[in-house]
Amino acid sequence: MVKARFQTMYFNSSVVFLMLLALPLLQLGSCTSDQDILSETIITDPTTEESIFIPLLRITEFSIQSVDNQGLNTDIIGVIDEDKNLIYVEIDTSSTTTLALKPTITVDSASTVIPDTDTPQDFSEEVTYTVTSDAGEEENYTVIPTITESIDEEPEIVETPCTNNRQESGPIIVTENNQRIENLHIKTSNQHGIEINDFSGVVISNCIIEYTGAFVGIKFARANNLTIENSYIKYTDAPATGPLPDATRNCIEGFASENLILSHVKVEDGSTGIRLDQCDESVLTFIEGHNMRGPFPRGQLVQYDKCIGGLLENFSVINDREIAWTEDNVSVYKSAGQQIKKGLIVGNNSPRGVGVMFEDQNTEGARGGTGGLVEDVDFLQMGNGVASSVEGSGNVTFNRLRAKEIICGELGQNRGVPESGSLIFAAFDTSGGNKIIDCLVYGSCNPTNIIWPAYSFEQADYRDDIDFEPRDPIVLDFGCTTDN
Repeated sequence: MVKARFQTMYFNSSVVFLMLLALPLLQLGSCTSDQDILSETIITDPTTEESIFIPLLRITEFSIQSVDNQGLNTDIIGVIDEDKNLIYVEIDTSSTTTLALKPTITVDSASTVIPDTDTPQDFSEEVTYTVTSDAGEEENYTVIPTITESIDEEPEIVETPCTNNRQESGPIIVTENNQRIENLHIKTSNQHGIEINDFSGVVISNCIIEYTGAFVGIKFARANNLTIENSYIKYTDAPATGPLPDATRNCIEGFASENLILSHVKVEDGSTGIRLDQCDESVLTFIEGHNMRGPFPRGQLVQYDKCIGGLLENFSVINDREIAWTEDNVSVYKSAGQQIKKGLIVGNNSPRGVGVMFEDQNTEGARGGTGGLVEDVDFLQMGNGVASSVEGSGNVTFNRLRAKEIICGELGQNRGVPESGSLIFAAFDTSGGNKIIDCLVYGSCNPTNIIWPAYSFEQADYRDDIDFEPRDPIVLDFGCTTDN
């Protein structure tokens, strides 16, 4: 697409003849120099009856259009100051993932515009465009950007949990529908912290659960419409470094339960933070994870297993590679339709695991078909891979992912080096339809190993020349205030 447009101006020759007669008078009555007049008009033989082309060096329209810029959601229209040759644009960072943008420029004549409008420019600072006529005359226009940032504020937590104003409690077994478990500090070493079987509408709110042994912080089955909010679940007997004795010690584990809501939940030191098996249409928001311990190779922050749909949004997991023992950070296994959005994943010391993995969507026992979305997620300190759709999965879109600090060497705790050679995107044995859209991979330690195999992606759009500041991690406050 040509993005520099030209408007040609024509004048009748009789008008031009009168202009020529008046030219000496104009020179006598004006301070404008001969050169100034010639730079605005190029006049040919006035005796012909044909229209005459007169080029003018002027930008009449300036815009940055979403159709020409992936990652830009709305068109940006420039405001032109004709007297000062300045163009003002306002760029809202909530509507774009990059400030390297290609403009559309309309000029008055068949002139050239430099820089080329097909080349993205960094509009984090001023950019000067030069309009040049065929005769070599030039006019400069400076684009002055104003960058605005929208604040994606975290909803306020009502009644921050605090052990000082919580009732000490042992483990709890739910006994009725719609039971509420609130304001408790639960400690357990001989059974699950909270257990729910065949009851719906249960609410767990403002609780701290500290558990140990071969148990789970919150375990539920056939518990539709369960809500867990403003709660902190921690395995308290993890070693100083490395894995747990087995993979059963999950912070939250659920089976065959629909319409779960988990909001403002912190998980720490468990085998897996949140493990969901046949739990359809769950909504997980504001999830904070730290140092998941495995050792079984599953999603160490969130594991979807045979689930249909679901949203994980506004989340972070920070794994110290000398403490945690991770495989995949988020795993979508025999599941489809999940949306993984607005997240930060830091640290993976597995030689085989990745940041987000979709796999086995069309194998025996899988539910929901194919498909999924990972969008606006940042990845740091990944080794074996960032995002994958493999082994029968397909129609997965990786949109606006950003990755840097990729690891090529020792991953930590003597676990070896990445088996993939520090691959970023993978789609082997896929059913197809996968896409990489508007992603950034900065400073990879193996820059020739970004996508494999390339033919498995229907679209592969990424850049590797732009650094970025990672998203802030989710930080939930479970401490005591002076009012408690």
